[in-house]
Amino acid sequence: MKRAIFIALCLSVLGSAQTATAQISFNINSFIGAKMLDDEDWGKYDNQFEFGIMGDIKGEEWPFSLAANILYSSESESDYDDTWHHHDYSYTYYAEDASTTEFNLGIKKIFPLPYSWNIYIAGGGAAIYGSVEVTREIYIDDGDYWDWDSDTEDDIGFGYWGSAGIYKTLWKHLNIGLDIRYSSAEVELYDVDREAGGLHVGLILGYCWDGNPTE
Repeated sequence: MKRAIFIALCLSVLGSAQTATAQISFNINSFIGAKMLDDEDWGKYDNQFEFGIMGDIKGEEWPFSLAANILYSSESESDYDDTWHHHDYSYTYYAEDASTTEFNLGIKKIFPLPYSWNIYIAGGGAAIYGSVEVTREIYIDDGDYWDWDSDTEDDIGFGYWGSAGIYKTLWKHLNIGLDIRYSSAEVELYDVDREAGGLHVGLILGYCWDGNPTE
């Protein structure tokens, strides 16, 4: 008897979960492209390669989807040069890496078009982490030995983001399209306030689940 009740409860929970899932629509897309930052703040590291994950979820009666994104961008430079000298030591290797990481939360409105095309607008709050890391290989003249030296400046700022895009859903589940977005938040690096957001342009590729295919 207890076993029968347990099985019935399990089937009831599974049935409820299946119904809830059937009423939920979501997209999980990868993003790959470029982020263009302010050249006065980031110099030669203002154009960065970027990739990330974009997600949104919508209930059957919701007017908007809830959206969440995480995006990482970076640009680096390294060089060997035995002519860099500073007092009693000299640099033989020098590398600098500048990067940002964005966490976005907000809302998204998707407008279905004919032939499985969709356009959307989205926006919300952003937390952006900015970092600059410098690594050096040093030759100490007095001690006649090699050493590594590195330092990192980082900070996190809060601001906003907005985006628009277009994509086509193939075979009911495969998304492919274009996303354009802008974000803004200030971080302090080397005692200077710098804009860590910027213009983002990239391709999206991902998975779609439509819990309300008749709408």
